[in-house]
Amino acid sequence: MKFLLDRYIDNYVKNARYPSDEKIALHLKDIIPKTTHLDENIYSKVVEDLRNEIEKDKEKDFKNAFMKVCKKHILIGDVIKAELPFILTRIILNEFNFIKEIAQNFSVAPDLEESLESIIKPEDIINAVDSKDKEDIEKTFGDSKLHSRREVVFATFDEDELTSDPFLNNNIEDIINMLALDTSVFKKNEPLTAVSIRYRNRDDLIKRFPVFTDAGWYDKFYPSERDDKYGRTKPLDKAVKGMPEIVHENLKLADVIEDIRFLEE
Repeated sequence: MKFLLDRYIDNYVKNARYPSDEKIALHLKDIIPKTTHLDENIYSKVVEDLRNEIEKDKEKDFKNAFMKVCKKHILIGDVIKAELPFILTRIILNEFNFIKEIAQNFSVAPDLEESLESIIKPEDIINAVDSKDKEDIEKTFGDSKLHSRREVVFATFDEDELTSDPFLNNNIEDIINMLALDTSVFKKNEPLTAVSIRYRNRDDLIKRFPVFTDAGWYDKFYPSERDDKYGRTKPLDKAVKGMPEIVHENLKLADVIEDIRFLEE
């Protein structure tokens, strides 16, 4: 399979439309065989499905074939047995996009940035969460989830002090580096903003090691070490530390949110 995948990816790279796709394809070529914390039988099934997609992919579009397989095989990593905190942290880049999504719960869906503040402001969201009023929180967030586009949620925490906010003293650039986040959500020269969400780690929520199918078409994900207790980010800047990471199913914000902060450069 490795030979077939290598040859297929190499051919894809030769004709890749965008440099970013070429980079991601070569990254996946490197890390897929290095997958950790995944049952061998499940891994074999993923590889078999990938091979089948490759063989029937007449367009020779590795990205398309890979994403089809990812959709079938999310949240398949080993269950994490290590102690985890009662509160987990998720970072969402781009405050405007987040507020716009929350604003969809109200009668008028905003199309322009200028119209957002007339519908809901960051302080309105913060006040709703701080109130601990269930009805107010449900009205504010509606059906919005921890992840707006995928069923996989990546979360982190402070492994040295489980009760602490892991980013209380970090700026956005540090957080982006520590979590190896994708900044393509920002327009050119747009100020960096983020939303830090702290939410309840429910007992019935299965927490797993992240694997390449959870990460999807992305070149910053790396498998964790075989002896690590959970996933681990590889920071973009070696001057900052990597962070523990776990994955779980998507959840409604209103059901689990405990605290929210809006971060700016």
